[in-house]
Amino acid sequence: MNDDWRAYRPAIWLALLGVAVIIIVSPHYLGAFLLGLAIGAAIRIRQRRARQDRARARQGQGRAGPRR
Repeated sequence: MNDDWRAYRPAIWLALLGVAVIIIVSPHYLGAFLLGLAIGAAIRIRQRRARQDRARARQGQGRAGPRR
């Protein structure tokens, strides 16, 4: 299943940790740093999955089907 939420678990955990740090710790920029890491992790996960999808599409196109 390609749209599985489990691939985004590291980003979800970083976001939850960032929110907890913002709530608990006085300098809020520490939590904002973790939220930034969560956003970056989600972007990297999405890029990796898109790259894998493109590679699968290229492999499937090369083996069967007409070339355009």
